[in-house]
Amino acid sequence: MPTSVAPVPSPLEEAPALEAIPELKLAESLEPEPLKAEPLKAEPLKAEIPVASAAPLAQQAPLGETPGLPLQFLNQLLQKLGATRLQSLADLLPAARLLALAALAGIALRLTGATLGAINEIPLLGGLLELVGLVALLNFLARNAFKQQKRAELLERIRQLRRNLIS
Repeated sequence: MPTSVAPVPSPLEEAPALEAIPELKLAESLEPEPLKAEPLKAEPLKAEIPVASAAPLAQQAPLGETPGLPLQFLNQLLQKLGATRLQSLADLLPAARLLALAALAGIALRLTGATLGAINEIPLLGGLLELVGLVALLNFLARNAFKQQKRAELLERIRQLRRNLIS
């Protein structure tokens, strides 16, 4: 059976001519124009630097408001220390006592926290101690807070302790 094969064009033959594409011409050139630098005008810089003022040792409470007890105590302590003229090391003794008491209180709180943490690890003992504490609190409230006369005596004792601590 004879097979027909389509003739393959030779490489020298030209392809059919494409339609002529019209040439586009731009009215403007594509090259950017050089930038023209404007002369800089020297303006004097005006900077205002605020003058620092001395900061107070402790914040003063606004008029009409009284600071809380610890802040008021700290404020009074700083004013007394600032106004005191030290003539010897013995003049620092009250401040040294206060710092020593604060350090001892911190150590006591740390030891108490460690002890309570160890007790809480023992099964049932932590819960039992919480129950004992709740019973003691209820007993204290029953003795001191339910009757008006006892409540007034308790509040007076608290005020007296506060006055003793501050002065």
